[in-house]
Amino acid sequence: MNRPNVSRAGRAFREDGYIVFRQVFSDRQIELFRELRDAAVRDWCFANGTTDRPLVVGDLLERYPRVMLGVVTHATLLDFAEAIMGPFVQLDSLVLFGAQPEPPDRRGRPVCWHRDRFGFFPPGTYTRPLTLICFAYLQPMTDEAGPLRVIPGSHRNRVGIADDDVEHPHPEEQLIRTHPGDVVAIHHNLLHSGTHNVSAAERQFLGISYTLTCLGTRDDTFDGPNCRALAETARRTHDRRLLRLLGHDDTISERQNTGFTAPDEIAWSAWRAEDDAHAKEASNERAAVDHARRMLK
Repeated sequence: MNRPNVSRAGRAFREDGYIVFRQVFSDRQIELFRELRDAAVRDWCFANGTTDRPLVVGDLLERYPRVMLGVVTHATLLDFAEAIMGPFVQLDSLVLFGAQPEPPDRRGRPVCWHRDRFGFFPPGTYTRPLTLICFAYLQPMTDEAGPLRVIPGSHRNRVGIADDDVEHPHPEEQLIRTHPGDVVAIHHNLLHSGTHNVSAAERQFLGISYTLTCLGTRDDTFDGPNCRALAETARRTHDRRLLRLLGHDDTISERQNTGFTAPDEIAWSAWRAEDDAHAKEASNERAAVDHARRMLK
């Protein structure tokens, strides 16, 4: 797989509010995500004493660290997140979603137009996202399965939708038809909606939400033993990037209060260089950890 051009992707994202990365995950990874969705659902149903399948199962990094650490640190996604958000990227949520099939008369109808967490009505210009949401759909997004719908530019333009119209198609909408392994990344302020699923199977996706470290974490996001161990290992190997992803940003006070007298990208580049130099101080330890993880995957 060729790495996408981050600068070109960033320009398209700033203009449209979304970007599609093709073939980020392999067929085998997609099949594994489906298997993990089923396993997590069965565990959830057992724990809750019900046979009703949940729409969402989360805490996937804690549940499946051997699989999901590579997912949330995937170079295509994390490099892009840092390119548009700066070196302040934290994991907000990691979920597997599954919507049950619905009656045929709902074909082609939006579920509900909305902007996502930390959203606000746009001021008419581009602003750095507070959250970047990534959707990796686990089946071809046909009209029957229910493709993602977006209104390009609505992350910066003052586009509104009346309450009576949030479940109706929009004249400026685009439907994004992806293949398994593709990832759609959207600005949290982009107006978007799912489409009702009228296929014969669940409409499934792996959802990754990245947010800014300054926004903090939910109380129990990284409290489990696996996530604590990942953070301890990241600290031992001087991996500031992974520490930030896990909710530990030791540099935030200094870097979030720099005076803001120069373009952000200048400071971001300098801070990445600092983080790289810090990581090299523990290169032997990092190599040992990387070797052990390759053996255990």
